[in-house]
Amino acid sequence: LLPKSFPGVKTSRDGFLVDVDLDRLRARTSDYFDAGISHDEVARRYPDLMQSTARYDARAVRDALCDRGGPTETGFIRFAYRPFDHRWLYWESDTKLLDEKRADYQPHIVEGNLWISAAQHLRRGADEPQACFVKQMGSLHLIERGALMFPAWLVDKDPGIDASGTRHANVSDVAQRFLDRLGAGVDDLFYHVLAVLHDPAYRERNADALRIGWPRIPLPGWPDGAGDGVQEIFARTAARGRELAALLDSETPIAGVTTGALRPELARIAVPSTVDGKNMAGNDFALMSGWGHFGARGTVMPGAGRTAERPYTTEERTALADSVRTLDETTFDVYLNDKSFWKNVPRSVWTYKLGGYQVLKKWLSYRERSVLDRPLKFEEVQHFTDTARRIARIIKISAQDVSDSR
Repeated sequence: LLPKSFPGVKTSRDGFLVDVDLDRLRARTSDYFDAGISHDEVARRYPDLMQSTARYDARAVRDALCDRGGPTETGFIRFAYRPFDHRWLYWESDTKLLDEKRADYQPHIVEGNLWISAAQHLRRGADEPQACFVKQMGSLHLIERGALMFPAWLVDKDPGIDASGTRHANVSDVAQRFLDRLGAGVDDLFYHVLAVLHDPAYRERNADALRIGWPRIPLPGWPDGAGDGVQEIFARTAARGRELAALLDSETPIAGVTTGALRPELARIAVPSTVDGKNMAGNDFALMSGWGHFGARGTVMPGAGRTAERPYTTEERTALADSVRTLDETTFDVYLNDKSFWKNVPRSVWTYKLGGYQVLKKWLSYRERSVLDRPLKFEEVQHFTDTARRIARIIKISAQDVSDSR
């Protein structure tokens, strides 16, 4: 259906080339491109960056880039690092500063393109979705197994030219004929695929096949689009996929979930709180409950952290209403530190996995104060809350029959 794909970017030097904070990334790259700073001094500040390998001569690469001049301003881009975890990447087109820069992938990262990351087979079985939706350049490790990125569109010419005819749909000929007969487009197919891959019933029915090969995507009325109600069925699954795509993209605000008057069943999920009932302030924002630490060569390793599992309060259960059926019978309070916590993260939300990662726990592991080197910002605390609410909504709509439009 979607014949062209690209492996995600592999930096092998994440600690230097990727950061949550753009200012810190700019400061590091400024040091690197400053020819007045010696190789030895750069190695002292950023030892992993200046460690040569069989395919990376650290000093020769730096000499070449300093001679060329830089950094390149357009190289600072948003980067889908992990599910619900967008960061900044310095993408360098020259040399092996990035281990695998994927130069053939980069031209297709344009405004309006849509991407699904997927793996050839599910190492961890079919009990969790392993398909992410992104609009940004993605990491090879966006999915734990190794992500291939499937675009809806392929760019034919200079991606800076916004004119008709500069892109074509990334669909096979037989898929295009199917879409033509339904009066549908590649975006509809793309969202249909996303909805199918996030359907628990589909994964359960196809569990054995998903462990050994690429997902086979059912299409109503395939291959000629014939049959009663085919257009309506396809339109419903595409609509489901559109809602999922918005929920999966943490940079897309969603009315009722992250903005505006919140849906009642979401408003009480992951509420930033303190043990004394006061507003969070100062050190309350520091994540210091053992969620992560540095391992060998600067790799961030997850820790146990601190949670407290409990029954819902009467108010929480009333707010969740029938959502309790999909979100489980218990909930967690998830602690930043001894004083502050996110109140009421339902069990199904807390344990939700995407791409092989326990999403919320993985996000926390990178933001322990000893790793991040600062307290969380208000918007980062809110990001955790918003992500928990997105996940709750994903779980609920994924559990609905596609004919249920609520």
